[in-house]
Amino acid sequence: MSAFLHTKESGQNYGAFLFVFLIGIGARLLFLICLDEPALFAKYPFFAERLVEGKDIGERLVDLSPLYLYFMTALKKVFDVDWTYVKFIQSFMGALNCLLVFAVGGRVFRQEVGFLAGLMCALYGNLIILESTLEPTVFVLTFNLLAVYGLLRVREDGDPPARAWVWPLLAGLFVGLSIITKPNFLLFLPVGGVWLLTCAVRTVTLQRRLANTLFFFTAALLVVIPVTVRNYVKLHDFVLVTADAGKVFFHGNGGGATALEGTGLPDEGFLEEGANEPDYAHVMYRKAASKSIGRALSPSESSEFWIRRALDDIISDPVAYMKLEVKKLFYFFNDYEMHYIASAYKEYKASIAFPFIRYGVIASLGLLGMLLAFKNFKRHSLLYAVVFVYLFSGMLFLVQSRYRTPAVPYLCLFAGYAIYALKEMVVSKRFKTAAAVLIFLGLFFFLTRFFFTDEIVKVDRWQQATKIHYQMGAEPLFKSRKYQQAITELDQCIAMEPSFSPAYNLRGKSYAVLGRYGEALTDFNKVMSLSPNLANGYKDAGFLYLLQGDSQKATSYLMKALSLDPRDAKVQEVLASLK
Repeated sequence: MSAFLHTKESGQNYGAFLFVFLIGIGARLLFLICLDEPALFAKYPFFAERLVEGKDIGERLVDLSPLYLYFMTALKKVFDVDWTYVKFIQSFMGALNCLLVFAVGGRVFRQEVGFLAGLMCALYGNLIILESTLEPTVFVLTFNLLAVYGLLRVREDGDPPARAWVWPLLAGLFVGLSIITKPNFLLFLPVGGVWLLTCAVRTVTLQRRLANTLFFFTAALLVVIPVTVRNYVKLHDFVLVTADAGKVFFHGNGGGATALEGTGLPDEGFLEEGANEPDYAHVMYRKAASKSIGRALSPSESSEFWIRRALDDIISDPVAYMKLEVKKLFYFFNDYEMHYIASAYKEYKASIAFPFIRYGVIASLGLLGMLLAFKNFKRHSLLYAVVFVYLFSGMLFLVQSRYRTPAVPYLCLFAGYAIYALKEMVVSKRFKTAAAVLIFLGLFFFLTRFFFTDEIVKVDRWQQATKIHYQMGAEPLFKSRKYQQAITELDQCIAMEPSFSPAYNLRGKSYAVLGRYGEALTDFNKVMSLSPNLANGYKDAGFLYLLQGDSQKATSYLMKALSLDPRDAKVQEVLASLK
């Protein structure tokens, strides 16, 4: 490797950067060609198209990442882009992020470490998947890395005083952009301020440190404040960036939450499935909070309601909460990837057969690197800080893949350092030390792969049933009128998860279309027993009886459906015609 890289921190080898980029872009093209699912996550395209059409999206404005929403809107308005091409744009950005990891590693450690870290980011399969999803993950990584790079440049003493403000200003700017992309990076803002005050080189005066900190905070706030003002002007509600903190906090900490899966409303998935907007859960939670209080709540009030609900659950059983937090800590470093987007989960399962790097490898090497680098904690403190910001955020909310992914570049940097340190031990013939380090590596690998395996098997079974067989299999087949094939997928879904109510409902509809009325009615009755407070089973049974010419039974079931969902215009129309 020394022949390929300059070993001095200040040295640059553009061939090494090009190699990392080519590996990164090659891995992403391999994924897009061989593994990428054609299904698009419709959340941001849906609302971007509404904004392009000049429509007001109301309170949904505070359910979405401001920067990513406007990025998608600009692409549609200016270029009328096909949303599929956004996957290629974001994958290209992902390959560039590998170069940023390389650059940060060269400044904090040395070129070899940066090179290794960049390669791991280039080949980490789940990161490639998340970059191609129409979600803002890749932008979060870009802005975070640029912010960290800017702060590292502040520590250097080579800039003349007249330009000393540039790097803290740029670092603050990128922190602000990261916050309006994903607000949990707010947790990094005080960390960056403390680092600027305490971790600069000795020759930097206290006055200059204070000035740097002021520039940093000012730049970040100048990016965030316009979003806050927009929210207040549009909604007459004080929302700093987005209003989903309470909902996500409840998901991760409310009664019934597990470290991998959040708790939710009764029949939440069933309710969201019938909505006419994507990601409708935000609206459902505001409605549920308003119904509980007895008046309409603003987005910020709804968020506060769910925070209080989760806190009540925590206080009522603190022992269970502490156990949950311990599990979150382990799951943050666990190899298993938990996805809430069905296509991403299906791609993840398929990617395991390809030579991509797994999270468990990065996490175990990263933990080892953090242990080995601790002797120079002050020099590496910024990298530790980002990892712990996202660890704290995950333990505060959820530790699913998309919540821990922003920590991956920094875990890769520590992982690269671990590999480099082991190589140096072998070269210098410190075999006993190397053997002890390898024992620690084996321990960390064990912790990332073999804890809570029974729970992971259960969750993975649920994901396969609901995401692969139902969302990615049966639903598209039903919409394309391939009813028998849809039934086959639903049979597999129900065999894996016999209590999944939506599968019975869709299978009942498929049976009804095929004229298998007895089997359809059996499934609708099962829906009623599993989800008695939802209109779906009663409504579909009513339509089935109407199809069979039994208007009396049809009226009975449809009346029950209307009592559970009084705003269903179709049921109202049919009942009016029957009367």
